[in-house]
Amino acid sequence: MSNRVTFTCLIALTGLSGSMMSAQGKPAAANAVKTELPSGESILDKFIEVTGGKESYKKMKNVIFKGSVSFPAMSVSGDFTMYRAEPNLMLTEINIPSIGKMLEGFDGVRGWRYSAVQGPAVKAGAEGDEAKGDSYFRDEEWRAKYSKTETVALETVEGEECYKVVITPKLGSPKTNFYSKKTGLMIRSDAKIVTEMGEFEAKTVHKDYKKVGDIIMPFQQLNIGPMGTVTITFSEIKLNVDIPNSTFEPPAEVKALLNK
Repeated sequence: MSNRVTFTCLIALTGLSGSMMSAQGKPAAANAVKTELPSGESILDKFIEVTGGKESYKKMKNVIFKGSVSFPAMSVSGDFTMYRAEPNLMLTEINIPSIGKMLEGFDGVRGWRYSAVQGPAVKAGAEGDEAKGDSYFRDEEWRAKYSKTETVALETVEGEECYKVVITPKLGSPKTNFYSKKTGLMIRSDAKIVTEMGEFEAKTVHKDYKKVGDIIMPFQQLNIGPMGTVTITFSEIKLNVDIPNSTFEPPAEVKALLNK
């Protein structure tokens, strides 16, 4: 799941601010014996393989994530739902009783968001590029999305020895992923998030991997950024269900902006 889209929803829609709170990965010791690192391409290919394989990914046409989201800094929580469908459709919905509903999506052409707190907005410029790049559905075809991958180090992250891979997308800013040397699973992803309020660094820790159909997915995300740590826990992930195309249409408030 795209952590960037989730993060822009959590930040831009709630209008939260604060200091960065994150656990840094521990670099390998300077006097450690240097070994040749595997290529970024081989690490990403291994991730696809250990989580189900290309053929399993190709069978996936859409996915629905349902669960809860918790904002400890604000002492609030609510429901979280994300819809994704090929080729590049996405909708994230967060409903917090004390704040209201927050929506963010990509309708195949443009990215947008809406909240009861901040109202409607259409993503443009660098933020629009990020939204378009993140909406790409076919994870197994990562070469169509990224222009460069480079393994730069071996570091300890979340207690696991990980390969640190810098990934440069064709649209949007570079990000850094950490893949377990032992399992090949992605443990954390660091990214620069672009919003209308500016740019900030964010980290997403992926935990509790489980099998959904033929694909292994994380059932918990720890999103670490300016609002502290926001935890998203999925109670249910469904593949290849009936999702009407109308699900991805922007709400009336956003459509009104587009019609101006």
